[in-house]
Amino acid sequence: MRCGPIRATSGRLALPVWLVLLVAACARHEAPLRLAFTEGSSATRETPTPALPLPADEIGRLLAAAPFELDHVERASGGVMGVEHSRIRFPERNVELDVKWKTAPSGDADGWDNSPRKEIAPYAIQQWFLDVPDWAVPPTAIRCIALDRFRRLVPSTEATIEGTRCVLGLLAAWLENVEPPTVLYDAERFTHDRRYAGHMADLNLLTYLIDHRDGRSGNFLVSKNSDDGRVWAVDNGIAFGNWVWNYFVTNWNVIRVPALRRDAVERLRRVTPEQVRSLLVLAELRADADGVLQPVQGSAPRDVDRGTRMAPGWIQFGLTADEVAAVDARRRELLERVDRGEIPLF
Repeated sequence: MRCGPIRATSGRLALPVWLVLLVAACARHEAPLRLAFTEGSSATRETPTPALPLPADEIGRLLAAAPFELDHVERASGGVMGVEHSRIRFPERNVELDVKWKTAPSGDADGWDNSPRKEIAPYAIQQWFLDVPDWAVPPTAIRCIALDRFRRLVPSTEATIEGTRCVLGLLAAWLENVEPPTVLYDAERFTHDRRYAGHMADLNLLTYLIDHRDGRSGNFLVSKNSDDGRVWAVDNGIAFGNWVWNYFVTNWNVIRVPALRRDAVERLRRVTPEQVRSLLVLAELRADADGVLQPVQGSAPRDVDRGTRMAPGWIQFGLTADEVAAVDARRRELLERVDRGEIPLF
């Protein structure tokens, strides 16, 4: 749009409403986004990151499949259904890790406010466009702990899934040197701090894709090192079109930052149909001889209209076909907005 002097018509000024609209349009045209840094990567590549004791992808592989023992559970005030700070040991690797443990709801392991499948889905989706050091979701996996072992620490526990002998739940790497943000998004800092802008843009891109609708400050963590700029999404269960969501906070299911990283957006362009379909099966477990559900290679989805599919001694987690289609539709819509120039890149 070209803006020029406002001319009188037939000796009379244009109507005030048109004048206001024209001035506003010219202001938008003449005030493009200005960042005090040039194009480029958003963050230094630190391995391991200060928040994690090992590289995030290595922790992810351990949580997903390696045999482990539960050594400690620090009960949360909400009981076994709440979040617990636990410590697990991997005997074969002689590695110990602090983790967040959240027991899945009994029945189909898929509650509206406690849905392990909706926590592992963002962990997978971020890998479409982020390198390991820049992950915004800590390593996360669904595992089942033998009932007799879990009862040594939590005596009153029962098996989560009927017909099994284990407690099913979500494991996530425990982050160190982080805290809830006083202010999650600092618009002024975004314009001059490349690392912060990159991490904040990546976080917003992820929350947009997953339709994250619980923007309470406690669901995000930031680095205690103010120069680091790191931001993490640590509770993503109210997402993917959840029918109940938090109406009373600023939610991040829309693009709120003024620009996105060019590299992240271009990587989203290269997402394949196979990567999209892989969201249908995110984890699968099968009972061993002792009735403990163990992770196995994912098979074809049994029922794409359900996020949790179950049979005796077997359970599969993924997004539903509708949820997967919605993620991809949001991805495509975002790319179209970028191409129309509505969302700047840096």
